[in-house]
Amino acid sequence: MSSLDTLASQTPQELRVKLMQHFGIAKEYEKNPGMISITYYCLMYIANEGLKLQKDKQFVSNVLDYLEATKRANPSDEIIKSMATGQATIEELISVLVTETNEAEYEESKTPEQLRLLMRKHYTVGGLADILSVFGPIKDDFLTLGKIAKSRAVAIFRELKSGASNSSAAMKPLDSNTDTGAHRVSSEISSSNSAKTFHNQTGRNQDIPFDVIAQAQKLFRYATSALEHEDVSTAMQSGEEALELLRPYKH
Repeated sequence: MSSLDTLASQTPQELRVKLMQHFGIAKEYEKNPGMISITYYCLMYIANEGLKLQKDKQFVSNVLDYLEATKRANPSDEIIKSMATGQATIEELISVLVTETNEAEYEESKTPEQLRLLMRKHYTVGGLADILSVFGPIKDDFLTLGKIAKSRAVAIFRELKSGASNSSAAMKPLDSNTDTGAHRVSSEISSSNSAKTFHNQTGRNQDIPFDVIAQAQKLFRYATSALEHEDVSTAMQSGEEALELLRPYKH
């Protein structure tokens, strides 16, 4: 049994359901020495959740010992040494995984094994979004991505459990797009092509830049996703931002 398996077995009953997902992510990335920093921050999140419970101090102490041992074993790992770098790395990883899940969900036909892989990626996105809390308040965009990913994962799980070989829930790409600074959680090529199609098929509003149309489309999709999760405030804000972008081009 690995040290992570031992720690997982010591998880307080009250946290077992919540944290098993994060232990799973930590174990997956531990297999790759170059990604040990992801495991490190998974365990930091687990320690924080244990501290909030304020019940099993030995469990928290064991997790902290693991963190300290990991830090000593990787003294040159800049992602572990710098919380800012750690946050940026996890946000980038979420961006990459969301792009992969979007591409997978566009495929019309999937085998059960492909659906299971897609489900695991969605669960990973949701878990990594949770882990961002160790760096402070999670950005709204990543909170939304995490909620959507978890919802998708549950939907695919139910489809697989029912014996369906082709999940309609899994075929719908994430409708949430976010700009993380240097990294965009979106399919820019798809958005750009949509904008060009719109531009070419209409004789009006020829002066609207492609990037404005693409950004407005993303904001409206973001609003739709927020409504699916009954987040009216976010939906209104995204819709209003899209309208503000388009208003100067209204004739």
